[in-house]
Amino acid sequence: MVLPPDADKIVLSQVVEGNPVATIVIDAGHKVTHWNRACALMTGVPADEIIGSSEQWRAFYAEPRPIMADLIIDGAIEAKVDQFYHGKYRRSELIDGAFEAEDYFPAFGQGGSWLFFTAAAIRNAQGEVIGAIETLQDVTARRRAEEALRQSEERYRELSLTDSLTGLYNSRYMHQRLNSELERAHRYQRPVSLLVLDCDNFKSINDRFGHLDGDKVLQCLASIILRCLRNSDSAFRYGGEEFVVLLPETTGKAAHSFAERLCLEFANEIVESATGLSICCTVSVGVAESFAGESENSFIRRADEACYEAKRCGKNRVCFAGAPI
Repeated sequence: MVLPPDADKIVLSQVVEGNPVATIVIDAGHKVTHWNRACALMTGVPADEIIGSSEQWRAFYAEPRPIMADLIIDGAIEAKVDQFYHGKYRRSELIDGAFEAEDYFPAFGQGGSWLFFTAAAIRNAQGEVIGAIETLQDVTARRRAEEALRQSEERYRELSLTDSLTGLYNSRYMHQRLNSELERAHRYQRPVSLLVLDCDNFKSINDRFGHLDGDKVLQCLASIILRCLRNSDSAFRYGGEEFVVLLPETTGKAAHSFAERLCLEFANEIVESATGLSICCTVSVGVAESFAGESENSFIRRADEACYEAKRCGKNRVCFAGAPI
């Protein structure tokens, strides 16, 4: 941008002042020469408090630091721009030597505002930089809409992967995780174990107390499983009153100990029915450690058979699966 001759400076002032986009102009000495009405309204700082000073930072930051226009005056070295706007800026595709950025300003508006700003040099007839102009646009509505969309998509993804009653992952996601963990375990010859859990006498609980209280029992078991998991573990509602726990980097012996702890904690838990009665329930658990090259179906089947063996042996216990057939 080439600054007009002195005779036309008043025209520049009229153009800047009449611009509905917030606009700041500074000279080569970093002093503010123009601070239009749109900028005053956006920042809450009147023009007469800023024009003639080098305190343009005051409208945006808690302590002195350059705004983008200051960096343009200083030569707009990319490393310097990156220092103040790391990950938030880019070179303008429309104006040679200009930079654009988008940043959050907590003091603006209600709850802060996102601003998109562009700064470019002002040059005289000889091409010398004699000032810089910066424009600012409030893009808070767009950013909030994008964040709402992201959260909505994330929520949809979570709903597609989780069981609505217990908050655990669903069986569809279980197959994805199990396949990837088995592949990793077999490739690197690392242990991985699987638990299949089934609530004992759950039909009689539903028959006596009703399905809503039965759901409370399932939610109780799910919460106990979750609080026992490590960050690397995953729990799934496999179907009905049956649950699966996937334990990467875990031997069968360690998984057996984990399962016994779950059994004990659930047996000691009391769920209160809607009528104030106490519901006590236990769980039978089958444990399997994967063997090299074992398929997902074989792995689940062995743990499932061990779970039924635990039920045949009296329930409220853990049984360990043998080698695959």
